[in-house]
Amino acid sequence: MYGVDKITVTEDASLITFSKIPADLRLISEIFLRFGEAGIDIDMISQSAPKGENTSVSFTVGSEKLVQVLELINEFREEHPSIKPLIAGGNVKIQLYGEQMPGTPGIAARALAALAKTKCDLMLITTSEVDISLLVTSAHLGDALRVLREEFALES
Repeated sequence: MYGVDKITVTEDASLITFSKIPADLRLISEIFLRFGEAGIDIDMISQSAPKGENTSVSFTVGSEKLVQVLELINEFREEHPSIKPLIAGGNVKIQLYGEQMPGTPGIAARALAALAKTKCDLMLITTSEVDISLLVTSAHLGDALRVLREEFALES
């Protein structure tokens, strides 16, 4: 327990990152609008703080949509040659959920400390009031689940 009621897993997620793109909300919204129009469901979204006039935006999509994603990315590259997309497949989203998270400090810190005990690469982290989503490589799923379940006293 300890603030986390359950852990769920979503397999086969691809991480898409647009590095050093203009920190222009119109351009960023255009990316998401086009993905939506193409019927591609976007999950975990994270934007870095702008550095000068640029920022980075990362998000996940189901790997089954990767061919469509590549087509869209190629269109963006033609229209905006400065955009540098990175694609990393073979990832898994681990979601920690708990109704007690609001008002319970340290849950994210405990989750990260648990993952630090493994050789797990944390690719992306997003949060809401009642969940923490962690993107890790599929190869590290077993170790990540084991240490997270131990840390939050949840059974397999």
